[in-house]
This record gives sequence, C-alpha cells and structure tokens, in this order.
Amino acid sequence: MPREASAGGVVIRESGGTWEVAVIRPHGRPLWALPKGHVDPGESPEQTASREVHEETGLTATLIAPLGEIRYVYQFRGQRIFKRVHFFLFRYQEGALGPLPGPRVEVDEVRWVPMAQLVPMLGYKGEKAVASRAVRWMRSQGLLPEAPVPAVRTPEKDGG
Repeated sequence: MPREASAGGVVIRESGGTWEVAVIRPHGRPLWALPKGHVDPGESPEQTASREVHEETGLTATLIAPLGEIRYVYQFRGQRIFKRVHFFLFRYQEGALGPLPGPRVEVDEVRWVPMAQLVPMLGYKGEKAVASRAVRWMRSQGLLPEAPVPAVRTPEKDGG
C-alpha cells in the first residue's frame, strides 16, 4: 500500500482575552479543517507544517509544541493509501488571514474561531483529536482554565 506523509498546524493567538485558532475551509468542501499539506522531499514535518500554515492562512507563526500524528487510509483513483499527518501547535506572530495568492486554490475561506468552538467545529475526526490535544496542552501550561468538573449527583435515600 502506498504511503503519504503530511504535516499541519494548530495556530493560536490571544485576542481580547480570548484564545482563538485559525481554521480553513478546504476548496469545494462544506467543512472546517486545520491547515496541512504534503511533506516535500528534504523537508521535516515541522518545516512542512510551518510552510502549510503560511500558504493556507497567510500567517507567520512560531512552533510551540508537537501534537502527535493521526493515521488513516483513504482511497484515491481506486487505490488505498496509508497517510500519516504530523501536527504541531503554533503561536501567531504576524500576517492577515487569507490564503496566499497562487495558481492552485486549495482554501475557500480562512477564519479565527474561539478555542472553545474548535473541536465541535472541525469536520474530521482525527483533527478533532488533535484539537483536543492542543486544548489539553494549553491547560497544562495555564493558558486555558481547567474544564469544569461535572457535579456528581447521588441518589437520595428513602427516609426510613
């Protein structure tokens, strides 16, 4: 089975006391995703993630931490392909949202979304898991509050 490697990023910024994440709507798709793309020959996954973030969002960002990888099999022209996508957490440095101009249109829309909306907004299961890892990392660093602990209800006892 042929293999492919890609890399992408979760780009965060603080705006008005709220953490936001850059998401893309891939060309011709009705869903939101994280910026990512193929690892070019001689390129590390980190370099690819940084390049793809810039190409697909127009942003320059600094790598903060690895977020692991997702693996899946997809079908292309009747052939099954095994794909690994490495993801990294980035902090926004500069730039305005919008894919860079070029001959290939890969992104229809780019936007900032509040971190709290990221996981439910993403359209791919594997990327939802990556986004959850980013949230956990940010909580571990004190950048996000801990998730509220649900109240545990105990059944009332019958008096008697």
